[in-house]
Amino acid sequence: MIQKAILFIPDISGFTEFVHHTHINHSRHIISELLELLIDSNNMGLELAEIEGDALFLYKIEDQVNVGDIEQQIQAMYVAFHTHLKRYEYQRICYCSACSSAYNLKIKFVVHYGDIEFIEVKKTKKPYGSHVIQVHRLLKNEVPVEEYALFTETILPLDEENSANTMEAIYDFGSIVYSYNELDYLKQQLPEIHPIPDDVPKHVLFSETETLKIAAIDLYEVISNFDYRLLWTKGVDRLEYEKNKVNRAGQKHKCLVNKNQEIEQTTVVKDVKSNQLVYGESTTNIPFTKRVNSYFVLEETMDGFTKLSIEVYADFKPFGILMKWLFKKNLAAAISVNIKELILLVDSGFLPDSDN
Repeated sequence: MIQKAILFIPDISGFTEFVHHTHINHSRHIISELLELLIDSNNMGLELAEIEGDALFLYKIEDQVNVGDIEQQIQAMYVAFHTHLKRYEYQRICYCSACSSAYNLKIKFVVHYGDIEFIEVKKTKKPYGSHVIQVHRLLKNEVPVEEYALFTETILPLDEENSANTMEAIYDFGSIVYSYNELDYLKQQLPEIHPIPDDVPKHVLFSETETLKIAAIDLYEVISNFDYRLLWTKGVDRLEYEKNKVNRAGQKHKCLVNKNQEIEQTTVVKDVKSNQLVYGESTTNIPFTKRVNSYFVLEETMDGFTKLSIEVYADFKPFGILMKWLFKKNLAAAISVNIKELILLVDSGFLPDSDN
């Protein structure tokens, strides 16, 4: 049965270069997060037909087009997309090429309206027809700006108001006329994202430095990626965290220790030298303390080794300071075991994303 439908494609620009020239594991997670975010920002009741690598193919069966609703949908997705990227720019904890360049990604939208039918593939219903082909062809166009919303004449009829941004393209199915709106002005609506402040507790409980035979960026991934945590951390029975999400400042996870004590940790950072990387975790769940922060500071040496400094700080509750000596003793024992396990893991040849 033929039906009228709005065909809507948000497309992440710069995807190919981003994936090919950055840390593959984190680039995959970042794109996944962004696509999920776009889906979650769907306020218009659009149906998801397909996830197409760097784009979403969405549609909505509709007898008529409401341009205002479509523009509001584009605005919601654009603001959500760039707000998320600002967090990578200001609150990232990882310094890999993917996390440090994610804010360069762009987004564009292609919107068309026309007749569609449906075909069924493995019990999955998909839109089908010439208009589906047309909306995908329009992803390749001559629009002279990086971020835009492209509307065919079926969505936004040509008039004097949009004539300056009107273009005609020739494809294998024939010619099609479209107009576009630049979207850069929407960045004015982005919320303020502040860098994570330098906020370190006052009492030093532990400080030790080791040198490991591994590149700093690889060691950083082993330490900060929860997928690898139980490979070198002893005394933790279970780790709860959001899988397929890149760890960043403010992210929370839970550790079950000694089979019954649950500790919630928050990822934090602090200021370090320009040639150093830092990863930290903070918790308020340890008895007699207000807060305990642990930091891993990494500095790569000239010979490809990495100097790793582990630092633990605490603020105590009243009378908790009397327990400081016991905390220091227990921490030293626990961290020393974990350092040995981390060294053994690295010396075994383990690398992030390897098959080891």
